[in-house]
Amino acid sequence: MNALYKYIALLVIIFCYQNSHAQIKGSVFRDFDLNGTQSDTLPIEPGVSGVRVRVFVDLSKTAIQTITDSNGNYSFSSNDVPIGKSVRIEFDQLPTGDYNGPYGAGSGTTVQFVKAPAEQVNLGINYPADYCQRTGIRLVVPCYINGNTQLSVDSDGNPVTDELLAAKGDALVSLDYTANGVAGASNFPPDHLATGGEVGAVWGVAYQRRSKTVFSAATVKRHMSFGPLGTGGIYLTNMTTKTTSSFLDVKSLGIDTGDDPHSGLFADKTQASADPGSMKAMGRLSIGGMDMAEDDKTLYFINLKDRKVYGVLINAPAVAPTSSSAVKSWSIPDPGCSNGDFRPWAIKVYHGKIYVGVVCSAETSQQQSDLKAFVYRFDPAEASPVFTEVLSFPLDFRRGPTDLTSDPAHPETSCTQYDHWLPWSDSWPTPCGLGSSPTFVMYPQPILTALEFDDDGSMLIGFMDRFGNLSGVANHDPQGNGSYDGFTGGDLLRAYNNKGTFELEKNGKSGNLSGSGVGNNEGPVDANNVGGEFFGKDNWFFIDHIAHAEVTGGGLTLVPGYNEVLTTAYDPIANIYQSGGLKVFNTKNGSDNRDYVLYTRANNPGSFGKASGLGDIKALCDPAPIEIGNRLWFDDNRDGIQDPYEPGIDGIVLSLYDMENGGGAIATQTTHDGGQFYFNNSTVPGGLQYNHRYEIRMDTAQLRQFDITLAGAKRQAAPGGRLAGARRGVNLLQRQYWLSPANRTGLDVPDLRDSDAQLIGNSAVIAVTTLDAGQNDFTNDFSIYSCPALTNEKDTISLCQGVKLDSISTIGTYFSRVDSVRFVLFSSPQSGTAMYENTGTVLGTMKPDSLTNRAVLSSPLLNTATNQPTTVNQYIYAIIYPTPDNPSCRQWSETVVRIAPALVAEATGGTLTCSLKAIQLTAKARYGDESIAPKATYTWIGPGGFTSSEQNPSVSTPGTYTLTVDDLTCVGNSITTTTDVKSDTATPALKTSVVAKLCATCTATISAESSSTNLTWTGPNGFSAIGAGADVTEEGTYTVTSMGVNGCMISANLQVTGFICPPPKCSPITIRRTK
Repeated sequence: MNALYKYIALLVIIFCYQNSHAQIKGSVFRDFDLNGTQSDTLPIEPGVSGVRVRVFVDLSKTAIQTITDSNGNYSFSSNDVPIGKSVRIEFDQLPTGDYNGPYGAGSGTTVQFVKAPAEQVNLGINYPADYCQRTGIRLVVPCYINGNTQLSVDSDGNPVTDELLAAKGDALVSLDYTANGVAGASNFPPDHLATGGEVGAVWGVAYQRRSKTVFSAATVKRHMSFGPLGTGGIYLTNMTTKTTSSFLDVKSLGIDTGDDPHSGLFADKTQASADPGSMKAMGRLSIGGMDMAEDDKTLYFINLKDRKVYGVLINAPAVAPTSSSAVKSWSIPDPGCSNGDFRPWAIKVYHGKIYVGVVCSAETSQQQSDLKAFVYRFDPAEASPVFTEVLSFPLDFRRGPTDLTSDPAHPETSCTQYDHWLPWSDSWPTPCGLGSSPTFVMYPQPILTALEFDDDGSMLIGFMDRFGNLSGVANHDPQGNGSYDGFTGGDLLRAYNNKGTFELEKNGKSGNLSGSGVGNNEGPVDANNVGGEFFGKDNWFFIDHIAHAEVTGGGLTLVPGYNEVLTTAYDPIANIYQSGGLKVFNTKNGSDNRDYVLYTRANNPGSFGKASGLGDIKALCDPAPIEIGNRLWFDDNRDGIQDPYEPGIDGIVLSLYDMENGGGAIATQTTHDGGQFYFNNSTVPGGLQYNHRYEIRMDTAQLRQFDITLAGAKRQAAPGGRLAGARRGVNLLQRQYWLSPANRTGLDVPDLRDSDAQLIGNSAVIAVTTLDAGQNDFTNDFSIYSCPALTNEKDTISLCQGVKLDSISTIGTYFSRVDSVRFVLFSSPQSGTAMYENTGTVLGTMKPDSLTNRAVLSSPLLNTATNQPTTVNQYIYAIIYPTPDNPSCRQWSETVVRIAPALVAEATGGTLTCSLKAIQLTAKARYGDESIAPKATYTWIGPGGFTSSEQNPSVSTPGTYTLTVDDLTCVGNSITTTTDVKSDTATPALKTSVVAKLCATCTATISAESSSTNLTWTGPNGFSAIGAGADVTEEGTYTVTSMGVNGCMISANLQVTGFICPPPKCSPITIRRTK
């Protein structure tokens, strides 16, 4: 037990955890009454399973999806949708033919916008023909009157009083849907719609919703005549005036419904008759079931004579056709009945298809085993429709006896023997009941007369007992003998819709539902051969005992959402006999919800008592209203698609124009609740018309009163629209709002989330043609956007040659969330929107800061080392990226980058010599245009760690010196060059010689040869000379010095000695060179 508790606790924890983490949740439900709210009272509006729900989070274009569960619920977790995120929710893959219900307190449209977390994100949907108004539902049902409704005199020609005249009796009445108890002046009295004289015997009933017109069709009813139009008669009842008239004899269109079989009927409704011809005709001629197309334009019925389905185009409001071109027909196939004995009757238009009920009558074979029932389905819109069998089953199961009267003294006349369906017979049955001459007659013969469909698609099948229309009350047999009371014993079955396959109830169980007659041995059997019936309360109690086990009459109607089916019946209330009315069964458990007695024979002479006294029954539902509109939103990213984060715009007035009645304005709506607007019967005087041309218009001038951003729309104190810098160099312009591009293509769900308006003059216009009843159109969306604007932070940026640009920036306004700023470089100025034409160099793309709207590109790759002699201008444009579709949104700002001319540095060195021990380096700085750099600084670096900041420093060391020049007027602009200081200390070459000559003066010649021409001599007694040589007369040492051009010197000594001057000749002189 402890383990069980722990397991339960774990499940509770898991459940709570899952729900606490559901960020988005809601449901899809059937909005039967189209009030925008899910109801758990009548009508009960169930959830719809299998609907796809997709969420798009924030900027994501990838959907996260789920499917509604069996209760119509869905949810998305926090893993799917983080808290705080904006979400677009889309509902699609609705059941075929379903439409969005109206926008309301509990229901949105198929596209909704929320921010997580969000609950009750619901969608109401409905099939238009399933709509019924919430209150005031009326029912229409034919009533039968004994006699000839087309006579007013008796057989002797004497007038019959109105009280007895069959022609004056009620043949068609209406009553409240909620009627119960016994009809009376103070309890759900019926309204008179038609007399017997106006329509005669009718069974099939159809309703044209939009014109509030009831159609009723002739039928064979023994003991009651046809109306004035005979076997092919269709009659029209105006439910506004409650008057009835003849509408159409289908024979006039070439449709043969047979000849009138009646004979011997009297004007006096209390007078018995034989009417023998009707015994054979009933079920074989005239008209069986009838129904209206969902668009109210075609009347469908079964011609019992030729066993065909007919569709007659009558339009709405109805006009009786006069040509057979308005008629289509389809032969009902023989499902394989013995001897070809198949008999159709039921017809039901359901969700665009036609369902037809057929029985194998076994009228030839007279074998109960040949009794079968079939339901076909076909699509009348197809060129060559194919009848598809969707259900078939034998009719050999035991049923409850039509009447339980028995006389122990005469067991052979017990009525309880009639506990099965019997083959069709045109013969009068053996009476049953009390005594040796009983007067009760019954012989249950199946006709499948009615089909309805429950909210889950399950089929409800109504059977008429043919004999109920062959008998009467205190009336004759076909030979005109006796006075007999007829009994009818119809049936009501349920076939579960198991994912499109219909499965007949077995032993009172249908799908996962159990009815009220499980195991009562009165219905189709289960695998254990145990019979039962889902609707097990189809009986009549008399003094606390079941007296009749099958009292239904074969007419059915059902209002979606009410979980009940109404069927005609005799003796519907216990202990009230010889009566006719309605029984109302719960379609979920088969119980008896309520009962209503419309007539009793005691109060209505000429009525049919326990025989079939009523025809089919129809609930009169209004045409489903329609609604058009949807949303006006701010298209932040200008793409014409409703993105999750883009807000609706409230406070804008929209007008509806009737384009088929003069084109004037007929209604207005002010957007609300996030830009929502809707035109419907409550907002448009006289209501919206179906299939009608309208225009929804927005005067764009009113937008100037608002400042519209992602935060919503704020009314401005001083109307005038936004002011924002547009293109640089243009005066400030009044900001405009633009219509988003309309009808964007390429979407997975066309028209679901796009914009639809076109600009015509000063109005945004959506042309709308409404659809048919219940077909709401919420694809009418307006979208506006505004353009961003850009303003540069600097008009001009001056850069030195080669200096990197640290950043470029711009400030914008009204950026979209998807906008970036792209910086594009051009070598020349651009005009118009040329900067968007992909001809420049993209430097980078940056997202604006969300708080400052500032976009900054750091260290753009801009070449500033132009090495040009003059200033170079480069143009950087900030543009919007991606490129806006609208050229007016292609805003830009311009910054001119001025790059200074190239800096030129000159450095001059020199040569160190023996005479020049130090030199002065020289430096010059100028620009390429030869102008002087006025604020240059100089830095020298040389050998031996030499540095100097002087422009022209002195140096005494040879080597390479590096000069760096910095331009203080252009910080960062520097250039480096080098120069060399050389050393030249080489001495000249020197060679000396002395030539002695004997002469009278005794002179000697001294000379020198040198690489230098700069020779100087010195010698004794102050001797000096210049040049390469000299004549000397003195002995001694002479020095010659050679000085090179570099100042370097070399000396040599010459010794002059021993001048000899002999008388006759000179003696030799010895010369010794000394250094």
